[in-house]
Formats: sequence, structure tokens, C-alpha cells
Amino acid sequence: MRGHTVLIVDDEPWIVEVWTRILFVAGYDVVCAADANEALDVLDEARVTVAICDAKLPGASGLGIVIREHYPATAIILASGGRRVPPAEALRPAVAAYIVKPVSRDQLLTTVRTGVAWSLEKTTVH
Repeated sequence: MRGHTVLIVDDEPWIVEVWTRILFVAGYDVVCAADANEALDVLDEARVTVAICDAKLPGASGLGIVIREHYPATAIILASGGRRVPPAEALRPAVAAYIVKPVSRDQLLTTVRTGVAWSLEKTTVH
């Protein structure tokens, strides 16, 4: 999947490290950010196909809205640390997919593939 860049936005370093390894081994280019400001800097610098964003990231309540507005072809995957995705979050149309932490390797890869397909659909001229 080289050529597809995944941005991981999470304030838990161990999650970033594990997910980076999984995605890199699977062939994705990976960039990381610990907060919303870093994420926006990365998005300005790199062409990101999929952004995995922690739903409870401090100070980032509007990150998904900003990404959708300025980077409409970037698929947003919202990662929740709860047992399930809150219903209000599940209704957001700007989000391509949801995952609940902890997530297995296979779940992570399947969800990222869903995000890549979503992004490719947005960039394909119909």
C-alpha cells in the first residue's frame, strides 16, 4: 500500500507505536501526531489518505470538521477508547469508519482498507 499515507493522531505513545508498526509492515506510509495542532501541520505537509483520530484527544473537538473542510478526500477513522462508539459520534457523516480501542491487528488493517477505499471514491471523478 505504499503511496497511501496514514496519519495516526493519538496522545497515547504506545498506541501510536503499535499501530505504526502494524501499518508499516502492511505496506502503508505512516505519519504521526500527538495532538490536533501537530495533525494539522502534518496534513499541510503530506498527502494523507487516511487519518485515524482519537475521539477523546484533548483540545481536538473540531479536528474532524477541520480535516473534512480542508482535506475532503482524507478518510477519517474515529478511534474510541470506550466499549463502543457513542451514538452521536456514529451519526457524523464526515467519518468514514470507527474503531473501538483496543483494536486487533486485523481490525485495524480492515478499517484502514475501508478508509483507503472511501478516499479513492472521493478522488475518483464520476
